[in-house]
Amino acid sequence: MRTVLVAAEAGPGADEIVASHGGELLSTDRVVAAFDAPADAVRAAAALVGVGGEIVGRVGVDAGEPAVAADVAERICGAAESGQALVTEAVAHLAGRAVEGLLRPAGGVRVPELRRIVPVFAAGPASPDAPDISTTTVVIADDQALLRAGFHVIIDAEPDLRVVGEAADGWAAIDVVRRRRPDVVLMDIRMPGLDGLRAAETILGDPELTAAVVMLTTFDVQRYVYEALRLGASGFLLKDAPSDRLLDAIRVAAAGDALLAPAITRRLVERFAVVARPVDAAPPERLADLTARELEVLRLIARGHSNAEIASELVLGENTVKTHVSRVFAKLGLRDRAQAVVVAYETGLVVPEPDGL
Repeated sequence: MRTVLVAAEAGPGADEIVASHGGELLSTDRVVAAFDAPADAVRAAAALVGVGGEIVGRVGVDAGEPAVAADVAERICGAAESGQALVTEAVAHLAGRAVEGLLRPAGGVRVPELRRIVPVFAAGPASPDAPDISTTTVVIADDQALLRAGFHVIIDAEPDLRVVGEAADGWAAIDVVRRRRPDVVLMDIRMPGLDGLRAAETILGDPELTAAVVMLTTFDVQRYVYEALRLGASGFLLKDAPSDRLLDAIRVAAAGDALLAPAITRRLVERFAVVARPVDAAPPERLADLTARELEVLRLIARGHSNAEIASELVLGENTVKTHVSRVFAKLGLRDRAQAVVVAYETGLVVPEPDGL
């Protein structure tokens, strides 16, 4: 595994900076470089934006197999402001204390191909005109005005969260999401006109929208949870949940994670999924683009395994597993592990165990 840097608007001194930090240029048309040490890539990114961004305008950095990492790094580079270098959370973690003081949290960048938000850190000096991308924007959709107002006050009191719209029914929710493009939608299930599940289906099915959807209800009904996960919602929250749980749900969804543990999701899906496919049959058409290794990874995700457990089971590095998981999500258009569990059971890749719920 290597760390890949992609730079835009490169000046004549960029190649020398990459070389001086141990980087290997992968492209002569533009600055795309690979580093053996993540810390060297971070230092090179900071040096490239320099003081005032005189050498290069924008930089993105990711870790993993070069072909995949370069693709993500390029999208992160495109999201950076002039004079700004952004590195993924994976790079920051791998670089560790070697770059202490050089990185600061910078929120997240939407990567449509992965259908999730990638947490990023900024390296080097900040651009004085750069917007605060660390703020997570939220739309609240519920037919109860008092509940919307209460949620609005709770959310706006947080420095990293901001409500950008409200809606009283499903049709209005779709409209405000298309206009305001929030990071997260809090969606009531039962609303007049178009209900929340159908509104969520429209939002999550629109390739132009990348908002995560958290379903809200006053009833803990398992069939609602299953349907919400099947549609691609990031989770399910009761309206009477404590305020700290509400805020945590928004942040978890914005980071691209699910609000239900994979093992819990698995048991829920086993209750509702009807599967007749023999275990040794060929994978269904929907999974045809997955490699044999990616099918193995999807099976283990569906069994509730973490990346570390998958790495141990398949005798792979954890970062290699992360790459496989990202590819599975991208190929199947999935948002998180919970939806991956649903797909694995509904396609029959995994069948309910005899002693399941």
